[in-house]
Amino acid sequence: MTNNTRSTQGSLVALVLAALSPACMSDPTAGLTLAPDAGLFPDAGLFPDAGISLAPDVGPAADAAPLSSSPDSGGSTGTTPATTTFTFVSSPERAVDILFMIDNSPSMDPKQQALANNFPKMIAALEKLHGGLPDVHIGVVSSNMGAGNGAMGGNCGNGLGDRGLLWGNDPNDMTASVADGSAAATDPNQPLITSGCGLNIGQRWIEDIQDPNGTGRIRNYSTANNLQLQDVFSCLAKAVGVRGCGQEHQLQATRVALIPQTGINDANRGFLRDNAKLAIVLITDEDDCSASNVNSQNDDMFNMQTPGKRDVGDTTSLRCAARGHLCGGQPIPNYDPAVGYTGAAPFTHSFADCTAKEKRLLNPSGNPNDPSNVDYTYLPLIDVQDVINDINNFTKGTQAQQKIFVSGIIGWPPGPNDTNLPADLQTNPNYRIDKDATSLPASQGNLWDYMPICSIPSQTSADGNIYKAYGGLRLKKFVDAFGDKGQVFSICNSDFTNAMTQTGSDLVQAMTGNADCVPYALTDAAPNTPGLQPHCEAVDRTPCDVPGMGACLESGYAEAPMPECKDSQGNLLDPASPQLDSVSEDSRPCWYFSYDATCTNAQKISALRPTGVVAPAGTLLTMTCQTCPASNPGCVAASP
Repeated sequence: MTNNTRSTQGSLVALVLAALSPACMSDPTAGLTLAPDAGLFPDAGLFPDAGISLAPDVGPAADAAPLSSSPDSGGSTGTTPATTTFTFVSSPERAVDILFMIDNSPSMDPKQQALANNFPKMIAALEKLHGGLPDVHIGVVSSNMGAGNGAMGGNCGNGLGDRGLLWGNDPNDMTASVADGSAAATDPNQPLITSGCGLNIGQRWIEDIQDPNGTGRIRNYSTANNLQLQDVFSCLAKAVGVRGCGQEHQLQATRVALIPQTGINDANRGFLRDNAKLAIVLITDEDDCSASNVNSQNDDMFNMQTPGKRDVGDTTSLRCAARGHLCGGQPIPNYDPAVGYTGAAPFTHSFADCTAKEKRLLNPSGNPNDPSNVDYTYLPLIDVQDVINDINNFTKGTQAQQKIFVSGIIGWPPGPNDTNLPADLQTNPNYRIDKDATSLPASQGNLWDYMPICSIPSQTSADGNIYKAYGGLRLKKFVDAFGDKGQVFSICNSDFTNAMTQTGSDLVQAMTGNADCVPYALTDAAPNTPGLQPHCEAVDRTPCDVPGMGACLESGYAEAPMPECKDSQGNLLDPASPQLDSVSEDSRPCWYFSYDATCTNAQKISALRPTGVVAPAGTLLTMTCQTCPASNPGCVAASP
């Protein structure tokens, strides 16, 4: 297992049991102890910026105008071809850390199976990266962080639930473990495909990376009996089970999983790597109910009854929703935290006009602890924005926007991303509080409840209820915070094909982009040969460790000229359909030109390396080519 743990600038000495929130930091009863003057997240951030810096000349050369920069664009101005130098990222950073937060409440068994069935489609998308599967860490965390101090009992009786631990084969800690003898390993209703799901003993996540010293891969799981990465993940995804707390703390579990806490989930350290992109995939059918485990800080909302305070005729799901949502910009009407929903009739409002509540939104004084602020009074839940900030600051610092991707498969009305919908799907366009006569046990149907946004009568959950999903307004806010790198899918899809394929494809696109698209119109050096034949010279630039020593230049790269690819007959490849198999192994590495409609200029230059060889991450390909003026993009090259 790779143990590439960041060095901290501040010390977290104990789990932020209550909320990892400012209110808890100032309250010594909140269960938080900090190193002197460390603060929870020091201003400098827990880690220095781990962003990737490329050589200064990556992209179009400063003295050459891209096609879109002027009316007479291209490497040449006027009517005469010019010589233009530009650089591609030939081998992108290949590290990806993928965290799956899987709801393990009793309703989730059909969706856990759908995830296990469709995960191979994400792997298939990732394998389209040049050089094959990237270097992956894949972790699974459940939504179970308990509820309050455990007074609810049952599945919520453990105040910290699974503690944000990544599920793995850990015989020394049976929480969130599939080790021999664990509850997951001995469940007769969900037998494991093999001991420990195939993970090596002691491993808390899947690791499958390129061997830096050869052409094979380093894996922390067995491949005996043709066991594959997909099999190991599917085993873990189903092993989380459906015995977790029904008051799901999805965002808190995600945050704690990514920000390991001393003495709580130290085993997660090393999962995140400085050079890796991070993908977070949430699979859940209820909204987030993350709150402090200290009852005085969570409005005692998780106790079914507290003598002398409440005899509440509503469900805990409604308690979470009513405290965490706004409709029409206002708190849910007729809801009193002391006695529950007091309306004489159901409440209905357009779901599209409802949002997650935030302490900072309705705060006239600017003080988040101002009791006159209705948001403060009615929000004992953890601020969604606090979770967003902590994950951004801790995991990727200033590079967060570029390196974090979030897919939410949540309770949400079907949208453009959702095309695999069941025939009997029932959707509700409204946010609604009512009594659900279909709920089991029957006594549940007598309580005011937060009604589902979609349901599938033909599917039955482990608790006997028809499958239902509830509007995830807090989860949607979390996903939306990552802009175009955040995608929402309805969990009421029949399967997760779109979600898995798009998430994998987005990661590949982020690693490669249009890295090998030519930003200029190239001249045709051989007009009598089929297709455009550019006149270019190439230099392969490989990162090296000691600039100025030996072959390692001051730029930090070792350079070698790279020839253009030719087939066994000595002919250049046809750009319309380059036959790469015709290029002998001993003539590689080489570069070739091809047409690609996905490129702005429909022109592409790529490096072809020996079979099984992947260039070191950060390898560059610098091209010097003759380029056409915009007035004549198909010009013939001038004589060399």
